[in-house]
Amino acid sequence: MTTKGFFALLKTAAVRKKHFFFTTTLLVLFIAVVLVVKKYPSFKRARSLRGLSAGRAGAAGEKAGLTNIKKTVKEKKYLESEKLLRNFLEAKHSKEEKYEARFTLGYVYLSLGRWKRAFQEFKLVSTASPPHKRSPDATYMAAELLDRKFADREKAMKYYRKYVQMWPHGRLARRAVKKIVRD
Repeated sequence: MTTKGFFALLKTAAVRKKHFFFTTTLLVLFIAVVLVVKKYPSFKRARSLRGLSAGRAGAAGEKAGLTNIKKTVKEKKYLESEKLLRNFLEAKHSKEEKYEARFTLGYVYLSLGRWKRAFQEFKLVSTASPPHKRSPDATYMAAELLDRKFADREKAMKYYRKYVQMWPHGRLARRAVKKIVRD
């Protein structure tokens, strides 16, 4: 029912003085709903998601979830992002989305200074089969961590070589070749 239709019904009922109690109740209810929606804008969103299950909101909801998590990362809320990403990885999602979440989690760990955990996440994405779109970057980041933070030049060279071998025209291929030649 539209607001015009509602007020026309209200006017008709008030003029005829029939169903006064019913009309008054509808008016109060309508005003209450309008006030709740104005005061709590998230109420509107909650109503639109009512039909979706809590565990799985469908493909659009999953994408939106990962997108929202990435926004918290951009806002540099790393501890909050870590919790959200961990929860995301525990839920049921596609491999593609899980690898994307793992890469983002590796970046979060890198930002928090947790080098070992960052390396583990990058290594998982790097070894994805078939390679994920983030695999080249993850391979390079794993090599950089091994080289700079863990001072394990031999393992780092393996990752640099893997990058050059698998993605010779990748955006970081020249840097990887320089690192290999320098050794």
